[in-house]
Amino acid sequence: MNIENAEYLKRQVYYLGFGENLKEDLEKNLKAGKDKFELPFTAEFNKGEKKQVVEYNLNFSKSNQNDMYFLNNYKATLKDENPEKDKSQTFYVNKSNSVTAKEAYNLLDGRAVHKKLENREGEPYEAWLQLENKKQDNGNHAVKQYHSAWGYDLDKNVSKIPTKELDSPEQKERLMKSLEKGNLQQVTLNLAGKEEKAFLEANPKDRNIILYDANMIKQNQGVREHKGESQGQQQGEKAESKSESSKKEQKTEPDGGKKSKGRKMSV
Repeated sequence: MNIENAEYLKRQVYYLGFGENLKEDLEKNLKAGKDKFELPFTAEFNKGEKKQVVEYNLNFSKSNQNDMYFLNNYKATLKDENPEKDKSQTFYVNKSNSVTAKEAYNLLDGRAVHKKLENREGEPYEAWLQLENKKQDNGNHAVKQYHSAWGYDLDKNVSKIPTKELDSPEQKERLMKSLEKGNLQQVTLNLAGKEEKAFLEANPKDRNIILYDANMIKQNQGVREHKGESQGQQQGEKAESKSESSKKEQKTEPDGGKKSKGRKMSV
C-alpha cells in the first residue's frame, strides 16, 4: 500500500464530508490491491421533524501506470418510502468542483448550492447549481447553473426577512454560508415583538428566499390578492341599499304627495 497515496485519499474523503467513518474500510481495500472497489456509506439528515436517508457509494480505481488509487466519483441516492421515487446522482470528484456529501443531499432534495468552479480553461467563476427533473443519457439529472449575470442577490433577499440572526454580524455570516451550501436553515423570526421558529431556503431560480414556518409549510411572502366581493354579497348589498333608499324617500315625502297603500298619514 502506498502510504502517501492512502493519506491523501483519507483527507479527500474527510473533506468531502464523510469524516473518518470510512478510514478503516479504505485502508483494507487499498491493502487488498484490487483494481477497483466501492465504499458504501449511509447518512441521515433532518428536515424539520422529518428524517431523510441518503445512501452513498464511493468509487475508487487503481492507475494503470503505478500503484496509485483515485477517488473518481460517488453516487448519492435520496431514499423515499416508495423505492420508485428514489432520486440518484453521480458526483465527479476533482480538485476544485467537488460537491460535498451534505451538498449532494441538498441538491437531491431540490435546493440550490453555491459553488466556486473552474471552466475548461481553468478560469474561476461562481454559480448556483440546481438539479433539474429531466435526466441525461448517462442517468444523471441535468444541472442548471445560475451565474452572477443572472442577478441573484442572496444578501439583499435575506435582509428582507425579519430574523433574529440579522442582529449579529457573526450569526448573519453563518446564516449566509449555510444557505450557500444549500441547507434548509432554521432561523428565529421577529414578528411584532414575538419570536417564531422558521426555516429559510435560497432560491436563485426565482431570485428570492423561500420561507417555511415551524411545521415546514411554505409561506406566501407576496401581497394578498384582492379577489373582490362574491356575486351573492354584491346582490345582497344592492338589495339592502335599495331598501334603505326606499325608506328614506317615504320618511321625507312632502305634504300633498301621493299616499302609499297601508300607510297612515297624519293631518
